[in-house]
Amino acid sequence: MSYAPIDILKFLDGSSGFVRVPSGKIIFREGEAGDKMYVIVEGEVHLSINGQQLAVEYPGGIVGEMSLIEATDRSATASAQTDCVLAPLDLRAFKSLVAREPQFAIQVMQVLSRRLRLANEILTLY
Repeated sequence: MSYAPIDILKFLDGSSGFVRVPSGKIIFREGEAGDKMYVIVEGEVHLSINGQQLAVEYPGGIVGEMSLIEATDRSATASAQTDCVLAPLDLRAFKSLVAREPQFAIQVMQVLSRRLRLANEILTLY
């Protein structure tokens, strides 16, 4: 299930310099410093914490936003489950995109809200 609506892709103008990530490659690891978030253009990205799968993101989804926004280490590991095309956004590009397209910020907040709800649901199981 994708957390972000597919129309998040409409905010990308191609100037982000898309990157290709082969299936099986780690995009970033839990605990690493993070200075970019990624919008998934093509492919499937799995997010895990302590080796336990947390979520799957599909085209239109985003990963790495928490580290970018908070300037903290990665809270999860992201890995390409299929060949992926990602649009990396550093803080400057993120702020520029938010200023140009405020709806993008709303969609990022929706992703954060959904992930918080998921984390709360998981916590109630323990």
